[in-house]
Amino acid sequence: MMKKLIKLSVIILTILMLPAYVFASGKMEVNIGEKVTLQGEDIQSGSTYKWVVKKAKEIISTQTSPIFNYTFLEQGEYDVNMTVTDANNNIKNTSIYILAGDRYPRPASTTEDGGQVEGNLPPEEMPLTVSLSTLPVTGSDGTVHLIGDSGRVFFNIEVIRTDVIEYRIDRNIFADSDGNGVANDDVDNASDNSYLLGGVWETEYKQGEATKIVAEVTLVTRDGKKTKQQVEIVFDPAPRRDGDPLAILDITPAPNADDQLVRLYGDKATVAFYARKSEGKILEFRIDKDIFMDSNGDGNPSNDIDNLNDISFKTGDVWKTTYDKTDRQIIAQLIVVGEGGKGSRIQRGLLFTDKPVKISETEDQIKLVADKDFVLKGDPIKFSIEGLTQPLPSYKFDWDFDGNDEVDKEIEADNTADYIYDFAGVYTVKVTVTDTNKNSAGFTKEVLVKDVASTLADFTFETEGNTIKFTDKSSSALNLTDKNLEYTWNFGDTDPEGYEKQKDQIGIQNPNYTYNKAGSYVVTLTVTDADKVTSVKSAQITIEKDLVTEVPTEETQPTTETEEEGGGSIGVTILKVLLYIILIVIVLAVLMVAGFFVFMKVQHSDLTFEEIVNELKIKILGMLGIHDLIGHPTEDQPINLPEETVQPKSEEKVEEGEVIEKPTHEEVAEPPLAKPTGPVPDWMKDAMGGGTSTDDTTGTK
Repeated sequence: MMKKLIKLSVIILTILMLPAYVFASGKMEVNIGEKVTLQGEDIQSGSTYKWVVKKAKEIISTQTSPIFNYTFLEQGEYDVNMTVTDANNNIKNTSIYILAGDRYPRPASTTEDGGQVEGNLPPEEMPLTVSLSTLPVTGSDGTVHLIGDSGRVFFNIEVIRTDVIEYRIDRNIFADSDGNGVANDDVDNASDNSYLLGGVWETEYKQGEATKIVAEVTLVTRDGKKTKQQVEIVFDPAPRRDGDPLAILDITPAPNADDQLVRLYGDKATVAFYARKSEGKILEFRIDKDIFMDSNGDGNPSNDIDNLNDISFKTGDVWKTTYDKTDRQIIAQLIVVGEGGKGSRIQRGLLFTDKPVKISETEDQIKLVADKDFVLKGDPIKFSIEGLTQPLPSYKFDWDFDGNDEVDKEIEADNTADYIYDFAGVYTVKVTVTDTNKNSAGFTKEVLVKDVASTLADFTFETEGNTIKFTDKSSSALNLTDKNLEYTWNFGDTDPEGYEKQKDQIGIQNPNYTYNKAGSYVVTLTVTDADKVTSVKSAQITIEKDLVTEVPTEETQPTTETEEEGGGSIGVTILKVLLYIILIVIVLAVLMVAGFFVFMKVQHSDLTFEEIVNELKIKILGMLGIHDLIGHPTEDQPINLPEETVQPKSEEKVEEGEVIEKPTHEEVAEPPLAKPTGPVPDWMKDAMGGGTSTDDTTGTK
């Protein structure tokens, strides 16, 4: 019973100490930058909660705790939905409709002396939040995963508010690094510039150094306000280290989701790379910070290894470097090398650009600026007055956004204003600034509002072996009379020979580019319209194999120019087919004739092939009724019979002692192919002696 009373007391005390909560139901109107805290009704033990924040159909945030905290930084209409599932799997839903921004102003309250306590806030009074990124990247569950037994973690704290004076990092709130007996008050980056200026700081963790590792970032303002953010460090097993290498590269700042380009700001920027997630048996992790810059001075920008002297060269751990501002695009490259010269590469594009203008406290000249060079209709644009020398509560600002000399908005103690234009055109923005002494000054600026469809770079590509065929899909802004675009392609290729041969492809609309080496390349298209507005589109392509160039031999001669160009190839192919058909017919005919004669030879083994031919000739001509072509015996060409075809006289007519002589060439003989026992044709009777009869039985005279 006592334990229940203690638990109930703790719960009541906790609720009393928490700020006022709004239960999730109905409708709310909030200002931009205002923190909203919501609590589910009828909180029960064992229940699970899911909060989903949507702007139109886009999910902005999700949370799973009973208490919902969120700061709305963009103007718009939001739906916040809560789903509660109790211990018995009963589900309950409720939602709240939130209107955020200047379109839905909340009435400003004042104190007894007239001081403003709500409404638009100057930057120093905006909600204090930590903008932190890490490498390896922090997951959605707030954990940073290190591979292996140890590894570096790269912290990057973005500076948002000007009144923050300390950026404290405690690398592990469960370890007492300063030895004062308190574990969670350490400032491990105290000796680094990041402690006072924010920005980047890195440290190394080892598995087993503590039971649990949780890093904490604390921001402290001039007036002592604090805010914190934590990330947990966990260790994962190393990825597989067998097979061919596969390059995987993480980078911070993170690439833009649309074009995969890393945006850099200012005159210098620090970038960190992490290659330890790469797979396969890897011996070296080579990082070239810019493939177009010759950092080692050997005249070849494609062979630089900028992390050669860092442990990341062997481990793939976090490696950071600094870039100087440049107008051109930068391509960073990772090549992982395994045994036998096998390797894999991946590239990342980086681009210096202008950061949205922030309030300046140091400029002497007062001026009106905007966070965009132009804006699409329906999108917000932010204006601000820079260079003010007095505290913001000393000023009042009268804004005229469309130049019609009518005040659209009056703001006190805030030098910024957001506005949304509903129609395309060129507008003159005017602001009148008045201080507490009634001194006033006016400032103007023109703003271009474009139609929704602005100039947009886009392309598709098809892969044919090592050749990539690019097709431009870019579009020009609808409000432009001149729709022509200028094209600049960057193929991400570091091969000097390939680039030299194909540099004419850089400025054309639909180029074809052939890569000599296998690898992963970042291709970037930059289009510029008639207003000199540029748009950039990048895509990553992969070439599977090196380009193989065949050397012609005596057996395989190179094709002629006509064949290469495709001229006459159809006619040549048809002629070749006809010749092959004729050759096949001739071969078949020869085989059939030979087979026939072999068959005849088997049937008449007593005849020679010559005799078979002559007999066939006689039969064919006889069937045709052509006798004159058979050839009658003459004195010059007597008909010779084989010895066995001459028949002897009959026994009863042969007298004793009479010698039977063989016929000579002068004697008339039977035709060569006439069989000894066959009848004599009529035409042969004349040839044999003018109608002399022949014995049908013996074939003798």
